[in-house]
Amino acid sequence: MAVVIPTTHTQDMPHTFRKSHGGREKYFPTSLKKDATGDCVIRAIAIGTDQDYMQVWNDLFAAATALGIMPNEARVYEPYLASRGWVKHSFLKQPDGRKVAVRDFPCDNAIMLTCKHLTVIKDGVHLDSWDCGRGKANTYYTPKETL
Repeated sequence: MAVVIPTTHTQDMPHTFRKSHGGREKYFPTSLKKDATGDCVIRAIAIGTDQDYMQVWNDLFAAATALGIMPNEARVYEPYLASRGWVKHSFLKQPDGRKVAVRDFPCDNAIMLTCKHLTVIKDGVHLDSWDCGRGKANTYYTPKETL
């Protein structure tokens, strides 16, 4: 069930976007278009939880290997986030019934699922390797202390 809440970030005050590879650049090339990879889950979790990219990589791959599935599946990353104190929420709706865009999301710290993509807002800044701020936030996760 969707929760309807008034947003603190309006169309006039969207979250600022800043390009970030979440620490991937310490371990792998990221400067060229060919260096792009489907690591949004690892990247968003590393940024959101303030963990090293390679630590998240190793943790998610270990959990995925034990389950025999890929690390970017919710069955892997949801228990991982829960074990670090993050809480899952249903999507938010604007007062007119539409889903909230990432850039207008009312929370300053959240990891959110858009259409097949995980992204993060950290300290009020939207951080990702590309600007998906117009995408609609579906399921999202917040640290327990923000509830």
